[in-house]
Amino acid sequence: MSEEEKVNQISSNTVNELVKNDKYGHLIQLYLKKDPTKIKKYNSIQKFNKIYHVNQDVAVCALNDDIYSAKLIKIYCIKDPSNTYIPIIQVQWYYSKQDLKIDQKLIKCISDKELFFSTHSEYLPANKIQIGIKVLTFEEYSDLEFEEETIFFSRAAIDLESMEPRPNIKLWKKSCVCQLPQNPDLQMIQCDECENWYHLDCVELQDQDITKIDKYLCPRCNK
Repeated sequence: MSEEEKVNQISSNTVNELVKNDKYGHLIQLYLKKDPTKIKKYNSIQKFNKIYHVNQDVAVCALNDDIYSAKLIKIYCIKDPSNTYIPIIQVQWYYSKQDLKIDQKLIKCISDKELFFSTHSEYLPANKIQIGIKVLTFEEYSDLEFEEETIFFSRAAIDLESMEPRPNIKLWKKSCVCQLPQNPDLQMIQCDECENWYHLDCVELQDQDITKIDKYLCPRCNK
């Protein structure tokens, strides 16, 4: 082994310490800098007979053991000094409505199944992948007949400085007399005349009223 190779050699103690402290990003950077021949990138990874691909949306167990939604953006495998393979993933997180800092009256516009893509990324052990998920557009999600646990939607990203959606909610497509964006979680009724959508509570209707209406005219068209 040359002197240069000795200097660049990564010890098992260093690897174990970084893994113990969940410093997977540091471990990746260390190998890329000192021993790039021992680290490889892949386009897919298998876990429990399921194959996950780069750019796939997944549910991931974070380091705090909570489950979050993320996009799988990189897959690495490191061969450590003891010839043990360490698979590592890099994910880019989605945020949810609980993370937003917006006027509380606007929270009713946000669905429990709505995700906001961020620039926040993190390196994790590959076994943190839980299951594949689907992130649809707002229109695709609104057309679903049945809700599924692993299907979500997104119509905005999140600004990590302001913790507000981008584009801003004020720029989202609006409906109803309240002129707020639609939330697929809330039941709405469509006017048969103007074809606009209205929240039931905004037009003083109850859920049970829907089945009794053959043709609905909104307050504006009913004048």
